[in-house]
Amino acid sequence: MYCLDEAKLHRIASYIICFKNQKARRNLIKANIDLKKLYKLSKKELNSVGFNKDDINNIKFNYREIAEKEIHKCKSNNIGLIFKEDVFYPSLLSEIYDPPDFIYVMGDNSVLKAIKIAVVGSRKASSYGMASLRSILPDVCKSGLTVVSGMAYGIDSMSHEIAIEQGGKTIGVNAGGLLHLYPAGKRYLIDKIVENGCVISEFPMDVIPRPFYFPVRNRIISGISKSVLVVEAAFKSGSLITARLAIEQNRDVYAVPGRIDSHLSEGTNCLIQQGAKLITSSKDIFDDYGIEYKEGKREEPKDLSLKEKKILDLIKENEVKDIDYFVENLDISVSEIISLLMGMILKNIIIEEEGGYRKLI
Repeated sequence: MYCLDEAKLHRIASYIICFKNQKARRNLIKANIDLKKLYKLSKKELNSVGFNKDDINNIKFNYREIAEKEIHKCKSNNIGLIFKEDVFYPSLLSEIYDPPDFIYVMGDNSVLKAIKIAVVGSRKASSYGMASLRSILPDVCKSGLTVVSGMAYGIDSMSHEIAIEQGGKTIGVNAGGLLHLYPAGKRYLIDKIVENGCVISEFPMDVIPRPFYFPVRNRIISGISKSVLVVEAAFKSGSLITARLAIEQNRDVYAVPGRIDSHLSEGTNCLIQQGAKLITSSKDIFDDYGIEYKEGKREEPKDLSLKEKKILDLIKENEVKDIDYFVENLDISVSEIISLLMGMILKNIIIEEEGGYRKLI
């Protein structure tokens, strides 16, 4: 994994130097100069594209030290490097504008070769958005598709969680270097993603996540995926940025329709108006992937208590029942009913909606 030849040492160092000098990096792209050939340029040529004296010395004379420091950080943290020509480099990623020359990988790099679907949405997902995701994504995971997302709160993290629950594979894309996994409050989930897939980044190891890195990260989420599913998104949101990037990358864009009076549906409804495929079930996705749809119903959890089963029995298919209904029909105290309902929400058996509770199974 870490037996790198001189050319790859040059490439690692060149990338790190260019990351710190984005103006020079943009000039290289405009001049159509491949990063792999950077070290072959003369000092005068390097200066002409925007590199200063220190940059030039690093490119010419200090590249080995820079590269070996980065490799040491990778080794110490069990992180791999996958170069564009390597077998596990995602083929779709190589098709995007300015693809990374290599990516950092924590976990099972073979997952990167799987057929993937990206799922993005609001960090402050509504009960409707979460219920929609619970309805659509489990069958998608069971079909063998790998779920890609950004590990953020809300729809992103829920997508990873559902993939793991269903025994599927998932890939998280970090908005900084892999020494700084984001969000910190989701570290337990991130560890689970690594166990059931991998976390990747194009950023050097030491880069701390910053707001302006998220759109850069989003191009990787869409770039490695065959399609992007947007579950909930405000009109101005990172999810819509990902959708636009997907369109530029010639990916399929799917959107779950939302309520016309919800700002979290403005983005998804707009995408549908502009030609995104309207998604109401996993079957709508399977048609494009050529997967045979097998309708199934979620099994009732085996560890339900007698009181939890009574609550479920009172909720018919697609019904919403308020707290008063349970109080009237159960010989249980109000406080205990509330406690039972909260526990069932955490178990993903029911969901709280405006006006009451609805079952998910």
